[in-house]
Amino acid sequence: MMKFAVLILICFCLANINILSQWTSVSPPGNDTAFYCVNVVSPNVVYAGKGSHGIIIKSTNGGISWVELNTPASQLVYKIQFFNETTGFIAAGSGLYKTNTGGASWQTLSTGSFCDLHFASESTGYGINADFPAKVYRTTNGGANFSVFNMGSYPSYLGQALSFVNANTIFALTVKPASDSSIIFKCTNWDSGWVPVLKTKPACYDISFADANTGITCGNLGMFRKTTDGGVTWQSLTPTGSITVLACTMNSLITGYLVCSNGSVFKTSNSGTNWFPQISGTTSGLNEIDVLNSDNTGFIAGDNGTILKTTNGGVTFLVPNNNTTPDNFSLEQNYPNPFNPVTAIRFALPLSGNVTLKVFDVTGRLVSEIVNGNLQAGLHEVSFDASNLSSGTYFYKLETKDFSDIKKMVLVK
Repeated sequence: MMKFAVLILICFCLANINILSQWTSVSPPGNDTAFYCVNVVSPNVVYAGKGSHGIIIKSTNGGISWVELNTPASQLVYKIQFFNETTGFIAAGSGLYKTNTGGASWQTLSTGSFCDLHFASESTGYGINADFPAKVYRTTNGGANFSVFNMGSYPSYLGQALSFVNANTIFALTVKPASDSSIIFKCTNWDSGWVPVLKTKPACYDISFADANTGITCGNLGMFRKTTDGGVTWQSLTPTGSITVLACTMNSLITGYLVCSNGSVFKTSNSGTNWFPQISGTTSGLNEIDVLNSDNTGFIAGDNGTILKTTNGGVTFLVPNNNTTPDNFSLEQNYPNPFNPVTAIRFALPLSGNVTLKVFDVTGRLVSEIVNGNLQAGLHEVSFDASNLSSGTYFYKLETKDFSDIKKMVLVK
């Protein structure tokens, strides 16, 4: 997998600049307790699960400050889902719980060990247990009672995660720790039960579907699978190499994220076909990521008190604070060229808008997506690190709505 340097876009004029990084720390000060889950309700309202004793924290100002909230849970909170600032649910090692007061008070919906949940509405929701055998719970009356599907045919598999698409398309991930393996089940009709659609080894730890067809699952030692036909077939990819992926999300049909045990973050902007690393600034294990559908605001929960935030979908750049605007689009020759292993690529944008800057090998294979996002008009420079590429000829392509250009560069090691 391609490793590239922090993306830097700078103004060439002598002017002040503001730095917008990929992922920045918004951890509560003085905290070294692990955070295991996070839920982004809006750019300002965020909840995260802290430690192993049922505590969650809440921010109403985008992570600038946090307050602790006690819950009835006596064990680790695995999942948080809020519809708004006041109404939400949590899945914990001791049960399912609901609040209508922003966490000030709670109602116990069910006892037992739960590791994931999804409520489609305040009345209809699903949960999966973290015990043997896996069981999926469903309520249609806000948790007053539940119907349960027991996967007793697979007694050595415990529940791990859910991915809810709609009432007719739900996926459940189960894990067999003894053999480091997983089975993914699909439900298209609650009364008809669940059908296995994928068995993996090593085990998978998370699953996420953008719609009824497009989904991903990830797990131990870089395990990664992608489907585009609702789980009928699965493609094996290795976006993280052998790095364990602890959580994944497809926050839209186009964009998705992976977070890993060594602090790595990967993003796709083409429905999971290609994945590229982002700069997280940490080596702590990252346990969950939640990004709004707009792909701007996102938060990551991790070990050692780690909470990370992005407000630009993980793009890192410097924004010029001056009035200098180029007259024309242009893409300059990289410098130095040939290079080993870092080179600079400069380009000019007379108009603000969506910009992509991609690198291809001589076969036309995409090897790096350096820029993919909205940029301001101005003069920009990108530092490209090809440490993990082989010597050879590569092509870099700048593309906007009104402009496209390709240039050649040579990597010599």
